Amino acid sequence: MSHLQQVTATQHILVVDDQQSNLDSLQLILKFNYQVSLASTGQACLDQLAVATPDLILLDVDMPMMDGLTVCRIIKANPATSDIPVIFVSALSRLSERLAGYRAGADDYVAKPYDAEELILKIRIALNNRHDLENAKQRSVLVREEMEESLALSTELAEIAEFIGRTLECDDIRSLGEQMLVTLERFGLRVIVRMIPSGHYFSHAGEVGVLDQEMMESMYEKGRIIDFGHRTLINTESVSLLVRNMPIHDEDRYHRWKENINLMVEVVNQRISDVQRLLDKQGERERLQPLIIGLHQLIETVQESGYEVVKEEAAVTVSRLLMAWESKQAI
Repeated sequence: MSHLQQVTATQHILVVDDQQSNLDSLQLILKFNYQVSLASTGQACLDQLAVATPDLILLDVDMPMMDGLTVCRIIKANPATSDIPVIFVSALSRLSERLAGYRAGADDYVAKPYDAEELILKIRIALNNRHDLENAKQRSVLVREEMEESLALSTELAEIAEFIGRTLECDDIRSLGEQMLVTLERFGLRVIVRMIPSGHYFSHAGEVGVLDQEMMESMYEKGRIIDFGHRTLINTESVSLLVRNMPIHDEDRYHRWKENINLMVEVVNQRISDVQRLLDKQGERERLQPLIIGLHQLIETVQESGYEVVKEEAAVTVSRLLMAWESKQAI
């Protein structure tokens, strides 16, 4: 058995589906790498969670009595189970249906008939994300234990002030995205950053799931701040930020951090505009450079031969240089 198989074999996946054939199929795919438990109803899933906590749940959406969306909401509303990643496995695969799953708290979506490799990949990403969130939570607990609550606000504001100063040293979009990850990690937050101008994503977990990308892109124009339980999306013109582990069970800290994060996102939004203007100026200089060089060469020719001798050539040269510059302007 490989090291990866040894690690994954200790991880427990609960599969929930009302069709026995689907349970058998998923168990066959997963049993070589994971411990697998089965449940045929939503209530059976919740009953098993009261006894043992799996590392991940594969959940069918369209089930009788209690559908998958309802089950997921119950799981995410319970602090004891809210951190368990949930992947919906369903024949319902339209974007609106996937987003309904996301709002219910799901971490990803696999459409039936599913591809085994895609399923395993999404399970791996979801489990990696959970491990990342658990590490962040442990670090956050240690930080809170090290400082009195009365000092929390001043400490956070000091971090934000340092963050703003560091953004002034960033001269490209990538470094701004990476700086957000570094600073928010100090708060114990795990986030996904989407840079609108470049389309790049940055994440503490490294990989960004397809459902996260679809949600961020589809909700970009739906509002400035959008809450999905323990997840919060903040949109600005040039950057969107998805926080995956907001402290929803600590109301004071939740509201305080939301305000602080909103400020940080707005700072990055403004800095992206500044960086973009700087890049535009640099591009303009590069476009003007051939025109300037050509004019200097023409000046030297006129000085050497006299204007009367080269005036027709000069007119043609100026016209050619202008056409070349205008064509670059249109690019």
